[in-house]
Amino acid sequence: MRRDKESTSVGYHPGTGMQDGTITALTVQQHQPTRVSIFLDGAFAFGVSQELVREWGLWVGRRLSVEDQVRLGAAEQLLAAQATALQYLAARPRTAHEVRQKLRRSGVADQVTEQVITRLQARGALDDTAYAHAYLTSRLASRGYGPQRLRQELQQRGIGRALVEEAVQQELAAEDVLAAARAQAAKRWPRLTRETDLARRRQKLWAFLRRRGFPVAIVQQVLTEVAEETAAGGKT
Repeated sequence: MRRDKESTSVGYHPGTGMQDGTITALTVQQHQPTRVSIFLDGAFAFGVSQELVREWGLWVGRRLSVEDQVRLGAAEQLLAAQATALQYLAARPRTAHEVRQKLRRSGVADQVTEQVITRLQARGALDDTAYAHAYLTSRLASRGYGPQRLRQELQQRGIGRALVEEAVQQELAAEDVLAAARAQAAKRWPRLTRETDLARRRQKLWAFLRRRGFPVAIVQQVLTEVAEETAAGGKT
């Protein structure tokens, strides 16, 4: 298949009707300088990235079979999908599930998507285990969320239950979770002063800490401490 002008379609895959041909020109595209137009037997054939030109060692005079052209098209699709994934990862760390969903929304075929995921994992650019550990420590410190909420958030991002539980056990020490719950209670308790009924005020604090994902035992301990401080004439 031939075209009489440059292809600006990233990942262009030569269609049916292709035939073997000899490269007669390699021209950098004017509007996409990272891409090169390939001319076979004097006619424009398709465009590829400069990275593939180097990787494949394309030169004027090289013969490209139909199979070569198909493989080039597939390699171009993979490279374009990988670029989309890397751009997505540049904003912030992502899980494999999130990258997979991004590529599917971008119209990337499932087979190509899985190839990209495998490549990025091999390079260490995509690591669900590292993501889970970093996410837990960051969210506990910055947002004051408890283990139960953090488990839910990680699972919503596609992290497997077993991996999540392993990370929780390794990263969320009981004393750190208790300290976070105490800090959240210290902020919330003064805001509940409009509630004059002490029992209802404690009930509201209980509900607040549970929504933030703290386990029952820790919430009970924190409420006991709050009650003791209040009875002793501490902050109200």
